[in-house]
Amino acid sequence: MPISRCIFAILFAVFLCGSHNTFAQKKILVNNADSLNYDEARYGKDVQVLIGNVEFEHQTALMYCDTAYRFVGSNKFDAFGNIHIIQNDTLHLYGNTLKYNGNTGIAEVRDNVRLINKDVVLTTDYLDYDRVNNFAYYFNFGKIVNKENTLTSKKGYYYPDTDQTHFKDSVVAVNPKYTIYSDTLIYNTVTKMANIKGPTYIIGDSNTIYAEAGYYDMLNDLALLKENAYVEGKQLLKGDTIYYNRVKGYGEVFNHMELHDTTNNVIIKGDYGFYNEITQDALATKNAQLLQIYNIDTLFLHADTLQAVPLENGDDKLIKAFRKVKYFRPDMQGRCDSMVFDSRDTTNTFYYDPIMWSMGNQLTADVIKMYTKNEVMDKIDMIDRSFIISEEDTGRYNQIKGKKMTGYVRDNELYKIDVDGNAQSIYFPKDKKNILGVNRAESSNMTIYLKKRQVDQIRMRVSPTGSMNPLVLVAEEKLRLDGFYWLEKFRPKRKEDIFIWEILPTFDRGEDQSEYNLDDTY
Repeated sequence: MPISRCIFAILFAVFLCGSHNTFAQKKILVNNADSLNYDEARYGKDVQVLIGNVEFEHQTALMYCDTAYRFVGSNKFDAFGNIHIIQNDTLHLYGNTLKYNGNTGIAEVRDNVRLINKDVVLTTDYLDYDRVNNFAYYFNFGKIVNKENTLTSKKGYYYPDTDQTHFKDSVVAVNPKYTIYSDTLIYNTVTKMANIKGPTYIIGDSNTIYAEAGYYDMLNDLALLKENAYVEGKQLLKGDTIYYNRVKGYGEVFNHMELHDTTNNVIIKGDYGFYNEITQDALATKNAQLLQIYNIDTLFLHADTLQAVPLENGDDKLIKAFRKVKYFRPDMQGRCDSMVFDSRDTTNTFYYDPIMWSMGNQLTADVIKMYTKNEVMDKIDMIDRSFIISEEDTGRYNQIKGKKMTGYVRDNELYKIDVDGNAQSIYFPKDKKNILGVNRAESSNMTIYLKKRQVDQIRMRVSPTGSMNPLVLVAEEKLRLDGFYWLEKFRPKRKEDIFIWEILPTFDRGEDQSEYNLDDTY
């Protein structure tokens, strides 16, 4: 025989042997039955009817039932009553009926189906089990119980080798502490890790969590939340990425953080921050922004860092802004180094070189404290080196100066100013459009009344002095009080300007500023 034909004959013999072994491995064996019948007329040629304590064996599986129809030629059988499949001595599958294909290893189990593997129990009425790839698929609703967690869905895949279950459509996971509602969820029955793959709500007694991607560690109550993620309880925490610890009530946020305090009408934003829902402490930084929401307008404030500190009663808190504070509201703008908002009396206190522009006035002092009532400005306290300036005409500025001032607001207009200590004023009375002269007054204390942002009358107490002179008789340097400076250039004109920080020129506000060309400088 030629060598080529010899090699071919050997290979063909090996192929036949391999094919026979493969077929032999797939052939379903009958280990037991109380009776075995043929009824070709009734059931067809090749059909065996097995009744009573039926046991099949196929590779690593044993299968039991009350009655079965075995299709010898096609290597299949249909089984009825007390179905029990044992796979690798660890997985047990029960049901009322079974269709099994020995060629594909697919078992179709129906009615009162129960799959048990270790501490996992899966129940449904419709389950297909792939023995070759070792996974089960259910449809038309199923339930998996894994210790304290119960998960249900319309469709699901269970992979015993990897301990993973893929839930799809109408997913509900019930834990003693919360309930998860999802569109798609991947759950590991050993690690208790639930991977979020679609819109998912996690609802507990104290809060609701939402995300469309990420994971929830059901064993340790830890979560990574992404895509439209938020945690909503007493306050609402949002962000691109949230790391959340349910036990500690702690959420750490990266990118587009938002903390909504609906009790105090405040929103804190930043590109990094955290919130503790137990202590109610919060911090935001990196493009940090505070939004104070009023009936009509919203105050937009930016600082390097924002911090919320809860007070004893639980609902009220202090919100602190640190470094490079700048804020905008259509009727009020300003800047300072630091600010504190106290929700108990809805006051804002501005520290370290604060400047406020409001109601046509520029206000400066060492400390400025703004009070609101019914969500509108009610009063302003200016503490130490207080100065109010308003531009009456080009290059002409009405000025009020003193140690301490209190301005009273009505209908968003200053109508009275109390000056306490070293009170001084310069203002330019007008007759309709024309300036009549310049009035300069000094006293230990004074009260100034205004109408339509114009000085209406001044009441001076203790050693008052004053004079009214035509402008032509007054030297330019006498038209400004010591410590005068005009900073209109640094006023934020729109909310976007709060992120622009300019360094102010430095000088002692207590000195005579006549040597400075303020109009050119500012």
